[in-house]
Amino acid sequence: MFEISDLITKILALIRYSTRKILFKKRIIIAFLILFTVIAVMGYAGAQDTDRLTTGSDLLGVLAVWFFMPVISMIYGCSVIRDEIDDKSITQIITSPINRIFAYFSYYISLAISLCLINFVITSLGFISFFAQKGIDGEAINIYTTFIGLVILGVFVYSALFLLISVVFKRPIYFGLFFVFIWEGFIGTIPGSIQKFSINFYLRSIGSKQLEYITLNQATDVNISLIILFGSIILLLIFGSLLFKTKEFA
Repeated sequence: MFEISDLITKILALIRYSTRKILFKKRIIIAFLILFTVIAVMGYAGAQDTDRLTTGSDLLGVLAVWFFMPVISMIYGCSVIRDEIDDKSITQIITSPINRIFAYFSYYISLAISLCLINFVITSLGFISFFAQKGIDGEAINIYTTFIGLVILGVFVYSALFLLISVVFKRPIYFGLFFVFIWEGFIGTIPGSIQKFSINFYLRSIGSKQLEYITLNQATDVNISLIILFGSIILLLIFGSLLFKTKEFA
């Protein structure tokens, strides 16, 4: 019992340490720039004579979920472990009594918590800047809760992916840029079965089923989409933790 309690204490300490390190790095400036961009675009759109539900849901989806959420996840996810390697603090982790697999899951939890906080603020303020002008009612709240759910789900999937990438590659940012802008941004939206190999496709599918006024044509069943996304998280975490356990860090 004492060993389990000691292990939990160490894991929580690592999560707190990593979360603070993620949130207070200089790259938080990028998150603020994205926040201001979303607020400005949503605020301007809200001041125009546009359809409240369709325009609001489409804009919030594009800005908060389909584009900026993967970008922020890539920027932070590709750098969590790589930053530890660059400043040599990874040595304290791999030489500590805590199992590397637990350390890897601690990094993942820290990354997911941090990204959820960042994207929650961006999505919430983007929503307010548009719908505060158009009117916040039950339908608007449904849009908000749906996108918050999609953001959180997307963060957990992308965090698992990019954390794995940071272990596999010495320069993970290059793969991250390719994945976000080419694979997710282009291939994930073109017609045909190939788009089913993108994370964005399943997030869009869930969104299109939950919001009837959003202009998406994804038609995969919500339950199938959820199974694929949660299955991807599990597989990515298993593979990443096993690789982290055996990898030599110079």
